Amino acid sequence: MNATQANLTHLPLRRALLQLCIPITGAMTLETAFNFVNGFWVGKLGTAALAAINLCSFTIWMLFALTGMISTGANSVIAQRIGAGQEEEARRVGWLAVVAGVGLGTLLCMLIQVFADPYLTWQASHNPAVQPVLKAGTVYLRQVFWFAPIFCLNECMSGILRAYGDTRTPLRLYAIGFAVNFALDPLLILGYGSWPGLGLRGAAYASGFSFLCVSVLFVALLQRRLGDFRPAWGWLGEVLRIGLPTAMTAAFFCLIYMLMAPLVGGYGPSALAALGLGHRIESFSYLVSHGLGVASITLVGQHMGAGDRRKAYQAGEQAVYLVSVLMGISSLALFFFARPMVLFFSADPEVLERAVTYLRWMSLCQWSTGVSVVLEGVMSGAGRPLLAGLAASGCAAVRLPMARYGASLYQLNGIWAAMVASRSLEGLLYLIIFARSSVWRLDPAESRTQADEFFETGPSGPNSDPLADECAGGGR
Repeated sequence: MNATQANLTHLPLRRALLQLCIPITGAMTLETAFNFVNGFWVGKLGTAALAAINLCSFTIWMLFALTGMISTGANSVIAQRIGAGQEEEARRVGWLAVVAGVGLGTLLCMLIQVFADPYLTWQASHNPAVQPVLKAGTVYLRQVFWFAPIFCLNECMSGILRAYGDTRTPLRLYAIGFAVNFALDPLLILGYGSWPGLGLRGAAYASGFSFLCVSVLFVALLQRRLGDFRPAWGWLGEVLRIGLPTAMTAAFFCLIYMLMAPLVGGYGPSALAALGLGHRIESFSYLVSHGLGVASITLVGQHMGAGDRRKAYQAGEQAVYLVSVLMGISSLALFFFARPMVLFFSADPEVLERAVTYLRWMSLCQWSTGVSVVLEGVMSGAGRPLLAGLAASGCAAVRLPMARYGASLYQLNGIWAAMVASRSLEGLLYLIIFARSSVWRLDPAESRTQADEFFETGPSGPNSDPLADECAGGGR
């Protein structure tokens, strides 16, 4: 696919968003399903094993969050180069992302091998009730992170293809990986016949080998699409300028949850298990909004690269409209069907009740969460993620003191209420930043050019149809 074929700026906005978003969401669903399948089989090992992988889940999220400094930045830069018609530069930025992704994954792998034990001990806050979980969690985390370079590489290669408007290929490749994981999980975790199960090590190996299969296919495909290996090192600063604020926001979000884990863990392993299960279930609604956010990076980036800021802003409006509808449905599903969702993973009565309560609290802030995630992608695509990232980080920072205060009054319910309040504030701030950002304002030269075109040809040409123009612009 060359830059001309990948350019989506000629499509109606809503159609382009859905064309990008649906396969992206499907691929992310499959990535999430890896964890769900692992959780299902690990749950058969008991509550302690389930709590161990839940304790590690925030660190794994941190891995993917930090990868965003390369994948998100490269997605935006490549999309802008495609919008500007600079195909060769787009290809070279793609190779840059591949190299940087492997390097970042290798660094994170080494850090976890060295610091996994003291890090998890700190996260568990030395609670005697949680100590049995630590040994299993340390083993699992170290084994998973041996595959960190593979995880990072896959995320970066997905970002490259998304920038080209190709969101179906990652979906197909992750479908293959999921099938491999589905077959390996019960065999490696529980064993079969005379084959002994490996427990949590088996869960790590099943995920790692599945992602390795995906990576091999990705590399073979990108070799053909990107041509000769010529990384554009000069673009590294711009990739990091766009990707770093988003990655740091996501990483800080994960860090706050890590800091909250000892607070939740103070109520016992069932509380940690409930938090982990709640996050797993809630991740399905999150990935819908994340899919729209990632689609927005590409579409907004291409319109910005083509010099059409008005269309870029309208793409953001369309993304907010779509996520509002979808997250309204999610809120209803989490509130009314929380119990059967949790029962899929655990029948422990205490875990069940606490996880159901968590999900019903979180149903109150699905809309604000979705808006935040989508507008994060919009601002990244526009090349202005910093202010939005600072607002999100500020809301995440107040979450911990709010949770501690809430816990002192209402125990776990106070923690959940604090999370709802901070998420709602974040959504409001994102809307203000999006609406008032200077990035959408035309500079004087652009304003004069568009005014001249208007008086010479009308809004869309001499034979403009207003209704057709609105549809072409993705009007609501």
